Amino acid sequence: MICEKQLEYLCRKYNIRYQFFESTGIAMLYTGLDEWQIKYYDNRDRPFCLMHKNKMRQTKNFHTQRYLRTLPQLLDCILKHKKVLSLIYASKLHKQKNSNININNKRSKKSCC
Repeated sequence: MICEKQLEYLCRKYNIRYQFFESTGIAMLYTGLDEWQIKYYDNRDRPFCLMHKNKMRQTKNFHTQRYLRTLPQLLDCILKHKKVLSLIYASKLHKQKNSNININNKRSKKSCC
């Protein structure tokens, strides 16, 4: 079950608008950049299904982004999706990893005949 109080707290913390539909158990989140949908499934080890709606292609339907264990993990995933919101609201759940690309050490070097 989605805890509405915890969802409200996390959304207020990261300035995300949300709507919670108690009859269906579905929550809709609006970050300003993206639209998200949260569904809860009881009999799973990762019960929260995070669904995303694209802005450029296939914009009419939500697609499954991933399944997660907790609401804080879910919000962290949303914040890091485009890495724009994570820079603004610096999530405390995960430390950002170094994303430098080493161009000198390529895995597959093709030789010319």
